[in-house]
Amino acid sequence: MIAFVQRHSFARTVLDALADAALVAFVALVDTALVVLAGAAAAAASPASAQTATWYISTYARDIAIWDEATERITGRIDMGGLLPTDIQVNEARTRLYVEEASGQRISVVDLAIRRVVDEIALSHDSVVVRIDGFAPHPSDRRAALVVKKYTKRIDRYVVEGPFLLEYDLTTKQVTDTLPWPDDEPRDRGLGFNYSPDGETLYMSAEDIIALDADTFEEVDRWEISRPLEPGLGQTNPPTFSGTYDEPGVATGLYRMTDPAQNRSMMGIAQVRLSEKSVDFYMLGPAEPVRFFALAPGGRKGYALYSEVGRYEFWEFDLEGRRVARKQPFAGRPRMGLRVSADARKLYVYVAGATIDVYDAATFELLRTVELGADMLGSAVIPGTR
Repeated sequence: MIAFVQRHSFARTVLDALADAALVAFVALVDTALVVLAGAAAAAASPASAQTATWYISTYARDIAIWDEATERITGRIDMGGLLPTDIQVNEARTRLYVEEASGQRISVVDLAIRRVVDEIALSHDSVVVRIDGFAPHPSDRRAALVVKKYTKRIDRYVVEGPFLLEYDLTTKQVTDTLPWPDDEPRDRGLGFNYSPDGETLYMSAEDIIALDADTFEEVDRWEISRPLEPGLGQTNPPTFSGTYDEPGVATGLYRMTDPAQNRSMMGIAQVRLSEKSVDFYMLGPAEPVRFFALAPGGRKGYALYSEVGRYEFWEFDLEGRRVARKQPFAGRPRMGLRVSADARKLYVYVAGATIDVYDAATFELLRTVELGADMLGSAVIPGTR
C-alpha cells in the first residue's frame, strides 16, 4: 500500500485527505464520549441522580397506601380485605410484602407485581387462637421462622401455652417443625431473628447473637455481645437489623453502653457485620434522647431525631469523620419516625397521623407537608431508579 501511494501522488493526496477527515471524526467522537462520561460521572456524584423510592404504608383505612417519593403522590392502594394492617416486611427479592394484622393472628402476603393479597399465614382454628409474635421469612420465600403463643378457650378460662419457635412451610401452609430454644430458654420478648441474605444462617438476637444452621437449626456460632466488646467497656446493644440503605448483611445504627469507670451512659454509632462477627464502633459522647437513626444512601451520612417534650432536633452524623456534624431545632411531633430520601436530599418525618413532613436535608427547612388521607400504622420502603 505504501508503494502504491508513492507511485500515484493523486491517490496519495486522496488518502491523506481521508486520513485527516478520519482523524477529525475520531477526535470529535472522543470529545463527545468525554462529555457523556463527564455528565454520567457528575450524575453519579450528585445525590440527585434520578433516584427515587416507593413507600408502602399501612393505614387505618385498612389498606396499604403506595406513595412515590419522586412525585410525592399516592399512586395506588392495596386492599387488605377488611384486616387492619400494622408492620410490613419486604422479602429479600423485593417482590412481595409480608403484612401483619393488628390481632397478631394473620400475616398477609402481597404480590407487588399485581399489588394484591395472594396468600395468608394463619394458625388459629376452632377455639384455639394462635398469635404470631415474631416472623422471619427465608430468602427463598418457601419457608419462615415463627414465634407464636397459643390461647385455648375453656368454659371458665383461657389456657396460654408458649412461646413456641416454629418452622412454617409457605408453600404447603403447614408447620413443619417445632424448634428447640437456644439454651432451652423460651423467649417472647426482647428477641430478634432474621435470616442471612444467602439463607444459610438464622440469627437470633437477645443478650447474645446466636447463629443457627438454617436447615438443621443447630447452633453453629455465638457472638457474646453480653460481654464487653473491648476490655474496660460496659455491655452494649449493637444493631442487628439492616436498614433501607445498609449493605446486605450489614446493620448500622446508634447504640448505648454504660461506662463502668464513671458509671455514666454513653452513646455511639456501630456498624455490625453478622456473617463476619465484627462490629466497627465509636463513641460520640454522653447518651442523649436521640433515636430513629436513618442511614443516608451511600453510607457517608446518617440522621436521627432528638426528642424530648418541648425540644426536638435533627442530628446529622458524619460517618466518615466519626462525629456529630450538625444539630438543628425544629417543630417536631410527639411521636416521630425518620427516613432519608433515595436521592439523599430530603428528610421525611412521619409516623403519627396522616401526614409526612418533608424537610430539606441540607438546610433542615420544612418544604411541605404531604397528606396521606388516613392515619398510618407501619411502613416499608423499596428504593429504585426512575
